[in-house]
Amino acid sequence: NALNSIQYYINRQDRLAANRYLSDFARLIRKNLDSSQTELTTLSDEIERLELYLKLEHMRFRDKFSYYVEVEPGLDQEQVRIPAMLLQPFLENSIWHGLLPKESQGEISVRIRKDGDFVEILITDNGIGIDSSLMNKSGTDSQISKGMEITENRLELIRRMTGRSIELHGPSQINDDEGRPQGTQVCIRIPLDFSELLENSRG
Repeated sequence: NALNSIQYYINRQDRLAANRYLSDFARLIRKNLDSSQTELTTLSDEIERLELYLKLEHMRFRDKFSYYVEVEPGLDQEQVRIPAMLLQPFLENSIWHGLLPKESQGEISVRIRKDGDFVEILITDNGIGIDSSLMNKSGTDSQISKGMEITENRLELIRRMTGRSIELHGPSQINDDEGRPQGTQVCIRIPLDFSELLENSRG
């Protein structure tokens, strides 16, 4: 998909956009390769990966959605460590199932904050909702569903290793007061001492 987008810019003779897309695509591949060698990454590294992914998808589908990532001031992004490449499947799910089928432009947000002994990550979109999405299945669904399945299996393995859960709430549909779908939301809560729990599980 990314290479098709690069080809599109080249065919339009938009060399600046093609170079920019290729550069960001290469950075994302390098970060993913680096993360594949380790179980944990810093929150700042994961946020950078998410922003690269969102930027690339936004360039591909410029008229379909906007996005923003908001981190609570004072949260030490270098000290907090989380499982590498944990969050991207949830963003893919929101973009492909919620926002792309939407007739008007959508929005996706990622909000990260400290909540007691947890880091809470809230991913929200104003897409078509889960009910409508289930009626619009496409060939892309199997790839995205696989990513979600792998993520859920990782969370279960982490629970078995550490005795503590990374809490996953959703994806769930957001409805207005009259029951009409307004989007979806998923909340991921990761213990602040997650790296210590993982290390202790090996001891």
